[in-house]
Amino acid sequence: RLNDNLNALGQIGRDEFGMQRVAFSRQDVAGRDYVSALMRGAGMSVRIDPAGNIIGRLEGTEPAMPAIVLGSHTDTVPSGGAYDGALGVIGAIEAVEALRDAGVTPRHPVEVMVFTNEEGTSFHRWLLGSRAVAGLWEPEDFAAVDDDGTSLTDTLPSIGGNISRVDAARRRPEELACYLELHIEQGPTLHRGGFPIGVVTGITGRSVYHVDIVGEANHAGTTPMALRRDAMSAAAQIALAVRRIAGEMEVCRVGTVGSMDVHPNAGNVIPGRVQMGVEFRDERMESLAAAEVELRRTAEEVGHAEQVAVAVTAQRNTPSVPVSGNMQQLIADATGMAGLEHVSLPSGAGHDAQAIAAITPAAMVFVPSVGGISHAPAEHTTPEDCANGAQVLLNALLLADER
Repeated sequence: RLNDNLNALGQIGRDEFGMQRVAFSRQDVAGRDYVSALMRGAGMSVRIDPAGNIIGRLEGTEPAMPAIVLGSHTDTVPSGGAYDGALGVIGAIEAVEALRDAGVTPRHPVEVMVFTNEEGTSFHRWLLGSRAVAGLWEPEDFAAVDDDGTSLTDTLPSIGGNISRVDAARRRPEELACYLELHIEQGPTLHRGGFPIGVVTGITGRSVYHVDIVGEANHAGTTPMALRRDAMSAAAQIALAVRRIAGEMEVCRVGTVGSMDVHPNAGNVIPGRVQMGVEFRDERMESLAAAEVELRRTAEEVGHAEQVAVAVTAQRNTPSVPVSGNMQQLIADATGMAGLEHVSLPSGAGHDAQAIAAITPAAMVFVPSVGGISHAPAEHTTPEDCANGAQVLLNALLLADER
């Protein structure tokens, strides 16, 4: 049932290039409708909060107790994979189904949350739904405008949200007992090591920058090399420096130049302007700060050498989130109950858990990503590993209910 439901969700929004369930798209809405129906079929009441989050609730024998929350997301990056987020949602619903099959009603209420726009592809505001639940929205969230000029204010009603009431999506710490999230690793550690389960020790911090390089557009055939103010040449040097900062220098764990906009983008014209998206990730915030210092130093040196203007603007700085020893032990115990081995590891990707951790203890269960591939059509986790992860999630829910 778990894998049948996961495969069915994986057909919604799929084309020849991968999954296209970008938040707020018609494909995203169809996926949300599918999981809402699964929630109702599992005996949960279902509502949509003002941030557009889908919340299914199974009442416990003691309804006044704080809820144990299971959750993740169903939106994808463009041309993404079928398991990122989706496994966490389908696994959470399956845990509730398994309780019902066994005739077990937990003491605590159980809530399954499907968070809005985790990926942040739409409106460039990630963890949108989980940050609303945690009360972490910023002024930029309320003012967000997508690339086509559409405002979040006008878009949120398409999934049942209401930005004027988004503060009402915030949950108080006393309402929640803990948060548990099942997720694919999105990296190679578990698959290469042959471990079925990963116990997450912490979630990476992330610093994002916009680099704007302004030179001078000119004729590619008549402008001597020594007289060029080539924005693309400067961009190439900065891109290689980002790789060097995280690679050879080991200032932080990883660094990426993920986007580049070249103007005028013609083969016979020296580029006059290049805009780049740069990010660094590390569990240590001091490492991210050091990477920023190195990026700015490099930008200044390259700008001077290439006679171009380089502006580095910090866009987002997401703090790393450690998982407490108690919550790590909860997942380790749940893994032992299933007769499985585990390894402890940090998460190199961001997750809804890092927002929800601001208001309640949070833990994550990782399962292997074949080949370490994610955010791509080839993303895959075996049916057995999906089932193992869902079993550990259910075990963790039962253990949390006893505590």
